[in-house]
Amino acid sequence: MGSKRKRAPKEVPNDTTAAQQPTQKRSKKEPPSEPTTESAPNGAAATAKTRTPKVTLFVEHPTGDDRKREAELYDQLGREDESERIKAAHTIISSLLSGDGVDEPILRRHLEKRLFRGLASGRNASRLGFSLVITEILGQLFGKEDLVNKKYTGLGFEEVKKILVKSTTPFGNLAGQEERNHWFGQLFGVECFVRSGILFSDLKKWTEVLDLLLGLSMKKSWLKTQCGYVIVQAVAQMGKKMAEETLAKLAEEGFAKTPEGVGVWITALDRFPDMRVPGQPWRNPLAASSLSALPAALKDSGREQTSDEGGKKPKAGNWTAQLHFVWDLILAHFARAGQKSEAEAAEQFEQFWNRVVDEGFFSKNSSDSQKFSGFMIFQKMLEGALNCEFIVKILFSKNLMACLMNQAAKEDRYLHRAAIKALKALEAAAQHNPTWLPTILKGLFGKYGAYNFDQRTNTKTIDRILQHTTSDTIKPVLKVLQLKDPSKSGLDFEQYYQALGNYLLRLSNALSEEQYAKESNKRGVAQKAIKVLAELAYSNKAVPEKVRATLRTRATSAFAKLTSRSDTFTDLCDAILSIETEVNPEDELALTVLPRAFGRLKDLLDGDKTTKATEGPRQALALLFAVGILQFYNQDPDVMDLFDELEECYGKLVGESDEEEAGIAEFLVEILLAMVARPSALMKQVSRQVFEAFTPLMSAEAIGLLTDPLAADESAKGQQALFSTEDEDMMDAEGGSDDESEIEDDTALDSDVEMANLEDAGSDAGDADSEDDSEDDGSDEEEDEAEKENQETLDALDKALSEALGTHRLDQDADAESDDGSDMTDSEMMAVDEKLAEIFRHRTKATSKKKENKDAKETVVNFKHRVLDLLGIFIKKESTQANPLVFDAVLPLLNLIRTTTTKPLANKAHEAIQNLSKGIKKARSDGNTPDIEGSEHYEMLEKLHEEAAKDPSHAFTKAVSTCCLTAASLMCNDDDTEADDMAKVFNLYAETQLKWFRGEVKIQASFFSDWLNWCQAHANAAASSAAKKEEK
Repeated sequence: MGSKRKRAPKEVPNDTTAAQQPTQKRSKKEPPSEPTTESAPNGAAATAKTRTPKVTLFVEHPTGDDRKREAELYDQLGREDESERIKAAHTIISSLLSGDGVDEPILRRHLEKRLFRGLASGRNASRLGFSLVITEILGQLFGKEDLVNKKYTGLGFEEVKKILVKSTTPFGNLAGQEERNHWFGQLFGVECFVRSGILFSDLKKWTEVLDLLLGLSMKKSWLKTQCGYVIVQAVAQMGKKMAEETLAKLAEEGFAKTPEGVGVWITALDRFPDMRVPGQPWRNPLAASSLSALPAALKDSGREQTSDEGGKKPKAGNWTAQLHFVWDLILAHFARAGQKSEAEAAEQFEQFWNRVVDEGFFSKNSSDSQKFSGFMIFQKMLEGALNCEFIVKILFSKNLMACLMNQAAKEDRYLHRAAIKALKALEAAAQHNPTWLPTILKGLFGKYGAYNFDQRTNTKTIDRILQHTTSDTIKPVLKVLQLKDPSKSGLDFEQYYQALGNYLLRLSNALSEEQYAKESNKRGVAQKAIKVLAELAYSNKAVPEKVRATLRTRATSAFAKLTSRSDTFTDLCDAILSIETEVNPEDELALTVLPRAFGRLKDLLDGDKTTKATEGPRQALALLFAVGILQFYNQDPDVMDLFDELEECYGKLVGESDEEEAGIAEFLVEILLAMVARPSALMKQVSRQVFEAFTPLMSAEAIGLLTDPLAADESAKGQQALFSTEDEDMMDAEGGSDDESEIEDDTALDSDVEMANLEDAGSDAGDADSEDDSEDDGSDEEEDEAEKENQETLDALDKALSEALGTHRLDQDADAESDDGSDMTDSEMMAVDEKLAEIFRHRTKATSKKKENKDAKETVVNFKHRVLDLLGIFIKKESTQANPLVFDAVLPLLNLIRTTTTKPLANKAHEAIQNLSKGIKKARSDGNTPDIEGSEHYEMLEKLHEEAAKDPSHAFTKAVSTCCLTAASLMCNDDDTEADDMAKVFNLYAETQLKWFRGEVKIQASFFSDWLNWCQAHANAAASSAAKKEEK
């Protein structure tokens, strides 16, 4: 690597890494002489300082090691990893052209034997990597560096072009794929000339390259689109005069009336609007005068050309899933036009879309391939029309919508998947551009769409699109949904209002709890939709009476969803207040009660009368009045009793004396128990919210009223004890006979009736696997018991039939003789008939009785679940506040765990006890303790020890032990506690353990081990605290 060129090959290191070292140093912009000086012999160092050395990574006469090094470098250039390709390209370019550059023979060899020939390789990403190097070399040869005149005079433009053609023209009997690789290599080589930017200062050079491109497009039709794209790239770089010459040349060659020609014309006219354009075949393909001829040119833009040698117009081949690049240019053209004048651009695009796309790609005479391309064009416009809403408005044209709905309706349609993909593109457009939602809905519901679009297409498109409604778009969306003239929907009145009710319900249920917390821009959607739904269900006189009941059910379901969020109760109240309905002037009761209820509701919502302490209870009572008004509109027979009880609560809440406020909790519990007895999601949600607001006002009497139902038998007798005979309608509803739930709709979201037994069986399981297993065991036992009862019933039936007929079963007495009845008289036959009728009457009564007992048990169990929900709210909230009333629920909960045969109930009660223990522990950590005397604690602890002896099961013992340890912690771990209180606790455990030892009581051993573990934990904590004090 000294100053003598002839010695260079001998001094090039054979190691590839060492050979690339100078290149790595040059990449850091260090002088190229440094690596050469370091590697040169000592005698040549002085010469290297006065003369620019040559980069000798590539040599004129490579040896075997040189060829191996080159092969590895060019292999890296063709790899799929982009970073590796760029690194190899930088090494090759700098080695060939940096400094004085290599000699011309070396550069020629690389162009001819390596680079241009490499373009014809189909291996990995060879064309991409080799094109990168060739483009840079062409730029330095014929660009600003002008190396062709300074050094490489033998590599003129004609010579380099000749090398390209020679290296990439297939010859001989090549396989189809090899021939294809060669032609694509030639195309990539021509594109290198274009991208290098060396053609546009000399018309002659560009003309030669253009002829080469046109020749390629004629030789192989599948190259035509790619050749057209290269011409478009060239037009985007050239000047006005050269663009005029180019268009004239293309028009002369018949290239204009092709998709590629249209793209070239649009690109040229967008750059030079005032340029001179050939008169034929058109001056501007997108002008109104050219639209009649444009469809013929663009119809085949979705085809893949497959013909081989032919004339100037290649034959069209199979259709492809890749859309032609001309549609990107068309979309970009109208988007730029819209920035200048949206009205003018919209008018031009509407003419283009209707005449070219709608009539050209979706007409009755269009082929399936053209319709497929039309769907892709539709998606392209939706995806690319950013900030161009005027384009979206025009897309829903007549033929397109008819084809879209027809193909999407059934899976066996030929273009069904393409239509579904187009609908998903609509959903994506609504998601990414929520402001487009009203426009999209207008298109789907409009003149060429259908108001019941989802039913027509058997999809959920409208439902999914409505989920993207925001607070900014809800008003225009509601305006689109509510037609001024329902007859324009194409449906009868009943169908229209049912569809409208469905859409409003979707809007009111659009957000989940998680979305509601995160997406604040969507929180106003449900409220506005519910107001419209309530007005439609209760105030709109135009709604047919048959549909009104369905809409009211939907409104109730929407209210239930809304009340599940504590911060939206005012929205429900506002929706109720917005209802304007006529009351029968002869109904004196309604004229008296309804205005008074509205007055109470408005008064409770008055912010001037609300304090921080009364805010929660006033809001909760307002919610109850709102529900009462809703029940009045729904003609609930018990609503008058509810209003009377609410009046009592209202008087006590707003009263000034403590005596008046004292009994509000009892009234409230009675109201809530009546509400939770109904199988309604709305009543369930409202009862929870109201009870949570009133938990600080609960009294011991109120807790007693709440826990009393837990002791009821889970049978018909228990049902009679809980519910009066006047509530038969309610009990029938518990059994599942709610007429309002029988609504003909494709979804169950609009039903307010709650399948409580199914829900509780799944959602109220315990938090341990063992509890789940025990629940399964319980269900298995119930199934075995049912099978046993069925077998007993069948045996009894067999016995009765045998006695009546005088027959026997074959497996009982095979040798017995039986009378076949052939000698029976008519009177005997009549007697047998009467006996059989009597037997089956008794069987029917027994079956009916069993069903009644089963339904009664489900009713009681469901009611207990709702009561436990309320108790769980009270315990979870008030235990953290050290409210002593939480302990009033302990014994009823333990009694339920011990007596119930329903595992989910026991699990839910056990969960409430666990929450009590955790809440008391948290309250004590915050410095709060329940205000209970030590004697009261001890009395409760004694009762708990008595309870522990009533059931030796593991689950019950665990629950009792948790309660005992909670009470013990309050007596033993308080600094102010007297020593004898602590001794009482230890003595009580010792007495109970002694009774257990003597066999007087049966208790699980875990009861005492839990106590010892608790003592051990406290002993360790005390020792640690004492040690810290000694250290100080």
